[in-house]
Amino acid sequence: MNYLYVIHILVYRQNGRILMEKAAALDVQAHQRLLPKHTRLILAAPAVDLEQTDVSADILDEIEGVELVALKHVDSFKEGIKNFRHNVHKLSEYVSAADLIHTGCGGFPFFFSPCYLAFRLALKRGKKVLFVMDCDLVGKLEMDQVRLTKNPLKKVIWYLYSKLCWRTYTRCLSKASATFLLGRGVVSRYGKYANNQLEIYQPIVGQEMIIPTEELQTKIKSLEHSITTKICFAGRLAPEKGLEVLFYALANIKVSFRFSVNIYGDGPYLKKYLDLVEELDIKDLVTFHGNMVWGEELFGELRQNHILIIPHLTLEMTRNVFDGMASGCAIIASNTKALAQLMEESQAGVLFKTGDHKELAQVLSNQLMKPHEIVSSIKNGIRFVRDNNRDSHVRRRLDFLQKTQVVRF
Repeated sequence: MNYLYVIHILVYRQNGRILMEKAAALDVQAHQRLLPKHTRLILAAPAVDLEQTDVSADILDEIEGVELVALKHVDSFKEGIKNFRHNVHKLSEYVSAADLIHTGCGGFPFFFSPCYLAFRLALKRGKKVLFVMDCDLVGKLEMDQVRLTKNPLKKVIWYLYSKLCWRTYTRCLSKASATFLLGRGVVSRYGKYANNQLEIYQPIVGQEMIIPTEELQTKIKSLEHSITTKICFAGRLAPEKGLEVLFYALANIKVSFRFSVNIYGDGPYLKKYLDLVEELDIKDLVTFHGNMVWGEELFGELRQNHILIIPHLTLEMTRNVFDGMASGCAIIASNTKALAQLMEESQAGVLFKTGDHKELAQVLSNQLMKPHEIVSSIKNGIRFVRDNNRDSHVRRRLDFLQKTQVVRF
């Protein structure tokens, strides 16, 4: 059986080796382990020579034993038009020979991404397609571009573009042989358009990434006897992540408790957030660490904290919640549908009303006054990620494809 796995994430080539960012590599490697031995896994992705970039091989993982369909990178309309014929030509042969095309909603502009090109080719050839909707990209456009753009003409253009994306995504979902939708929030918005759907989580943490027992016990003891609680946020510094909500909440409780806050991530709003923490007089409490490489670097930092705040404003699930659980952090999250469902199932933390900094301040105050509740959430989170790790979820998805007769492994 030929399983064509199409992504928009860059692959790097070096002396015959195939390298990928660690998070993306883990999912490919899980499929390599869990697909039946007779399955031929083919990876179609934009590829560049590592020597032509400033990316260090130290932050990449090698993918061995997989056939690569090297496409040209597209991250603008201009590049999309320029590389359209090349990518269609490269994909066409492999789509025709595939028994299943695994693709999704990734890439900008989506209309020129390998994911969408593979989808269109598969439909034309009557092939089975698995379409993965792993985030609310229309919601991001509405939050980042439509809402914040000041120029009236540009606002209209972004609005129309978001509607075009909506129509494209919903068409893909309705025409696919099977669909995976990430979290209850994405299901609530896109589920009624999705054919043969499975609601999924997307934890990429494995058993090997969970904080060791001895280190966890030391961390719990430090929480029970420490004067200062360590709070953190990890993710892109962008409007939809809700960091303003967090900073205003911290300003409300800064004189009542002793705590420190670590911000891991980078993004277009870094300067604005640096100015905001100074304006709110919390700059002595908040430290911006910049981007952390996913893996040992990020997990090593998260393990130093007691609470992970996820103040997201959009519907989508975030993998950082699993990273936090695996690192031994209690979770405080906005009550979006996806995060609310996850907290109910895991009991790994508490919720606050999305976008409400006063309620977040109250929830955070309650937690800081009750270290035993933070400890309970930490322990529950560890148990949850042990049962809901990377391999267990990939296995569940493959079983679904077999059960619904999308493919016969």
